[in-house]
Amino acid sequence: MMRLLRVELRRLFSRRLVVLTMLGALAASLLVLWAAWESSQPMSDEDLALAEEMYQQDLAYWEEHGEEDKAQCLEDEAAEADRLGEEVNYSCEDMTAPEREWYVVTAPPLEESLPSWLSAASTFLLFAVGLVGATFTAAEISTGAMGTWLSFEPRRLRVYASKVVAAALGVIPAAVLAVALVTGGSWLIADHFDLTAGMGAAQWTDTGWMALRILGLAVTGALVGAALGFLLRHTAAVLGLVVVGFIASQMVQGLVPRTAPWLPTTNVSGWVQHGTTYYVEECTTDASGTMCDYTERALSFGHSVAYLLVLTAVVVALGAVVFRRRDAV
Repeated sequence: MMRLLRVELRRLFSRRLVVLTMLGALAASLLVLWAAWESSQPMSDEDLALAEEMYQQDLAYWEEHGEEDKAQCLEDEAAEADRLGEEVNYSCEDMTAPEREWYVVTAPPLEESLPSWLSAASTFLLFAVGLVGATFTAAEISTGAMGTWLSFEPRRLRVYASKVVAAALGVIPAAVLAVALVTGGSWLIADHFDLTAGMGAAQWTDTGWMALRILGLAVTGALVGAALGFLLRHTAAVLGLVVVGFIASQMVQGLVPRTAPWLPTTNVSGWVQHGTTYYVEECTTDASGTMCDYTERALSFGHSVAYLLVLTAVVVALGAVVFRRRDAV
């Protein structure tokens, strides 16, 4: 088995599309760093002057009309409460004089922005490793090379296992480089703009665990991609399935928000971010009519891990069964 695995790893890196896809993942990391650079820029003198002008205008209006507007708000709130016979909150107490910091946009510190940049990089990376796995296996079937290979090694399950494991192991170097590039580059950018003061030991520990979760996601993505290559036999078919599946997941979540815990996209987010949240619409009906509001729900990290591992196991097992029973060409 180890000899087969070494052979498959050499064959993996001999494929031009595989190497180009890995380079593409690194290029996508550079795009993430470009976005980090843009978001870390301080406001220009022109923008600061405009913000100051808007602040002074709003402050002048508040000094002239603020108390009057607040009193009117309280009066309208009381009138509506009397009409409905229940408490009404127009948030009148939140009406206060404007403060200068409301108008000045400041770049987020590294401890807040780095998880977002790593999460964005994980999306590109997951697509890339899935493509690597899919093209590695599907290309050999669609070109007929698999039939030739089985004449040398007829034990199909050994061939299957060596290929999917080679795809999973082969993407690790590119995944490590991509994560390291985003992490190190984000720190350099933040340090240039003096945004690293809040990065202590706890924050770096959290970053390290997030990086490991992204690497684990890359491995599972390559496994699924390789298994789908065996199932669908064409790289384009795998890409089509992924794109349609992503669009369908977004539509289903939009139409039926309660399905979010059972959609791959939500659980990928929960895996990377060590848990995530989603919103469901809850409606109540009383004498005044029906009122709906969105309530935040939590999705645990354990749920996302179990969901994705089971999904990966099912796809990999299904690929093995189909490859064992179906013609190789």
